[in-house]
Amino acid sequence: MLAKYKSIQLLFIAALSIPIACKTQLDTQVLPLDPQVRTGKLPNGFTYYIRKNKTPEKRVTMYLAVKAGSILETDQQRGIAHFIEHMSFNGTKHFPKKELSEYLEKSGVRFGADINATTLPDETVYELPLPSDHPELLSNGLQIMRDWAQDANIEAEDVERERQVILEERRVRQGVLQRFQEQSISLYTNQSRYGSRLPIGTEEVLLKVTPEEIRSFYKEWYRPNLQAILVVGDVDVDQMEKDIKAKFSDLKNPEKEKERTVYAAELTGKNQYMQFIDPEIGGISLEIAMKHKSDTVVTNADYRANLLKNIFAQMLAARFRQLPIVGIAAMTGGLNSFYVNITTKPAETEPALKSVWLELRKIEEQGFTAPELDRIKKSYLLKLSEDLQEKDKTASEVLIKPYLQHFLTGSAAPGIAKAYELTNELLPDISLKELNAQMKVYLKNTDRDIIVKSSAVNKAFLPTEATIESWIENVYAQNLPPYVDDVLSLPLLKKEPQAGKITNIEVIKPAELQKITLSNGVKVILKKTDFQNNQIVFKGFAEGGASLSSDADYQSAVSAANIVAAAGAGNYDALQLGKLMAGKQLQVLPFILDNYQGLSGSTTKEDLPAALELLYAYFTEPRKSEEAYQILVGRTREAFANKTNDPSQVFADTVNLFLANHHVRRTPQSMAKITSINLDKALKFYQERFADASGFTFVFVGNIEEKTIKPLLEKYLGGLPAAGQKEKARDLGINIPSGRLSKTVYSGATQKASAMMVYSGDFNYNFENTIQMNAVADALNISINKRLRDQEGGTYTPNVQLSLTKYLKSRFSLSISFDCAPQNVERLIASAQDEVNKMKVSGPSSENLQKFKAARKVVLQTGSTNNDFWLNYLLGQEMNKDPLTEFYDYEAALNKITVKSVQQAAAAFIQDKNYIRLVLLPEKK
Repeated sequence: MLAKYKSIQLLFIAALSIPIACKTQLDTQVLPLDPQVRTGKLPNGFTYYIRKNKTPEKRVTMYLAVKAGSILETDQQRGIAHFIEHMSFNGTKHFPKKELSEYLEKSGVRFGADINATTLPDETVYELPLPSDHPELLSNGLQIMRDWAQDANIEAEDVERERQVILEERRVRQGVLQRFQEQSISLYTNQSRYGSRLPIGTEEVLLKVTPEEIRSFYKEWYRPNLQAILVVGDVDVDQMEKDIKAKFSDLKNPEKEKERTVYAAELTGKNQYMQFIDPEIGGISLEIAMKHKSDTVVTNADYRANLLKNIFAQMLAARFRQLPIVGIAAMTGGLNSFYVNITTKPAETEPALKSVWLELRKIEEQGFTAPELDRIKKSYLLKLSEDLQEKDKTASEVLIKPYLQHFLTGSAAPGIAKAYELTNELLPDISLKELNAQMKVYLKNTDRDIIVKSSAVNKAFLPTEATIESWIENVYAQNLPPYVDDVLSLPLLKKEPQAGKITNIEVIKPAELQKITLSNGVKVILKKTDFQNNQIVFKGFAEGGASLSSDADYQSAVSAANIVAAAGAGNYDALQLGKLMAGKQLQVLPFILDNYQGLSGSTTKEDLPAALELLYAYFTEPRKSEEAYQILVGRTREAFANKTNDPSQVFADTVNLFLANHHVRRTPQSMAKITSINLDKALKFYQERFADASGFTFVFVGNIEEKTIKPLLEKYLGGLPAAGQKEKARDLGINIPSGRLSKTVYSGATQKASAMMVYSGDFNYNFENTIQMNAVADALNISINKRLRDQEGGTYTPNVQLSLTKYLKSRFSLSISFDCAPQNVERLIASAQDEVNKMKVSGPSSENLQKFKAARKVVLQTGSTNNDFWLNYLLGQEMNKDPLTEFYDYEAALNKITVKSVQQAAAAFIQDKNYIRLVLLPEKK
């Protein structure tokens, strides 16, 4: 009998072991690569990824990825990897000197905005978006990638010129953030190699590095077995694969290649503390990072672990009201951190930290609740479900990113369908007990870095490491109140709307628009599109805004919408609203600007009723919340306190003063202004602005079902209160002042100057003039970049900005701004002025005008298949009271402009008599 029992027991154990073994095998199974992408490796080790994708149509995104960055530099090479990135744009075998930029810009591809590159410690990535319906350009795009891979020209003359540009780039970064990074990265990465390999390099190396040294690094590390090309877009995959094999198969690896060492920052188990004292920091900031090793997602088990981490992070965010105080963030060197970040006034650091840690202790000891987990699971799965629905309408620039990480780090890129399948399978298995155990994993007292930041003025208030630890210990000695989750049993609205009626529908062709009038006077413009399968974006506005407040109440008025959004609407506060809307895809926010008030949002076909109900609630049932008001004002004070010593903020305040002609409403923010924000006045002003809907116009763009949306419009928009007043914004005379004005500000210790030149005046606003002035600005931007950056090497990113307004006054402003060495300010301003004068006298070069036209046509092509583009376009046309069909006349009008017509526009509007010159210089010692 005993022997029989043993045999049964063995059979039972064997039976149990079968599914256990299968589960283990499943857990360790490597996730497959997205079946939609074709990948391969050439005999020389060069890798390729190709995927056909028609969003946007007739466009393709190409990346060249190199597993080489600043981490591979020796001490004598620090900055070379980034230097090579710059040199790749200065000329290649088939596109010498500046022919590369000239060729691409004439095709509508803009440097910086479109074509770009990034150098990081472990990799360098080049980006090239192109039209895919231009065979010659597509072929040349591959040739450019091939040249970057191994045929960049690194000539002495170009190196010397680019050396100055890179030094200016380094200068631009030399603010408080860069100084903090340089001092803290060694601590955060545990004194690893990452702590001394910031990609920008050292000034010492950048000043003396030779072309030979740059070429040496390029030859060592830009090799095919460390490179990949990624092509995602509207292309023929078979033909692209053939072309890649033909172009890249002859790339050569070095005969004696160096081993590509994989570096990592290791955990030490030790805690670290530092103080960062900088004159440009106001208030006190406290950063606490509890470090962990980051994991690469390769197997099913990895995917589940990452899913668990993501759910935990979202639950944390929900507890902390989506404020960036607590969270999980990736760090360089293969680490991530569970962080606590706070910024306070000098005497308030202790209570601020304790309040945050008390909430962490609640989660640690009491855990999350089942309803919290249920809401996050619903939201998480809903987001993936939306991605799945839009998988054939996902932009190429989004799809290409996982493939890039697959090549660089080996992380899985299973594709949207597989990710949804895995999540749907694994998410139900993630239990509350398992999630609650995560806090003990992340909230640890080892591998903890504490950094306290402030200026020397507040040094007496800075807590020591022992002090901070005592504060944390004290939190665990306090009584712990229980966390109470809200019971959501009420409807959103306190009072249901009384529906109105559609009284008129006008069809507008060729835009295929419907312009609807409701019985309460509300206007609605509908544009049905198929650009996304399940997206609807909308915005409503009316004239008035904060212009209708008194100067004394302006801060309360302009802050009113934010205060209401933080408080909630209907029967629920903002936190409860987030819980109520869990499992729905929608966002609705009110806004109050100087001249307009309104609401904007986005949703899906299924959740449109809920979105419109929330819109109605914000319109008619805004809430008052003292707690939300205090949090909002407190955050504003903290942000202001942290900027008071920042030279760039001082300069921005000076610019605002001048451009607003010292108007009391536009004077720089101060603590007194923040304190003047009054909750009751803000709420009263908000209610006044939304008391009469008769002047509102709403625009809806997306995959709209007419039969569904029209009854909803009648109920929620037609049911809005209306008095027929249709108020107008008030002209407060806030204009950029006339005359020639100049101001120099001295602030900060960094040897960096900032300059801004502003031309402004009255403008004859019409369709043709707006195109002419945009041509002036774009062509001027090209010529100023070529002169100030490429020829003179005096600045890194000069910028030209154009502003055109029709209401309340027809005005224009053209601003030119740049950062540079203090000793070069006058020379560069003179050069910029010379370019402006050339524009007024001779107009743009024919090449620069061609570049402007080509870039605008690309914008037209890509924008015409984008919901957000159409939403903003239709809103702009309505605000300016311009025809809604002008879009279809744009290309013809664009083709008509000439060098002469652009010159005449520049000469007519840009007058030296209205010129403001503003300069920021470091404080005099």
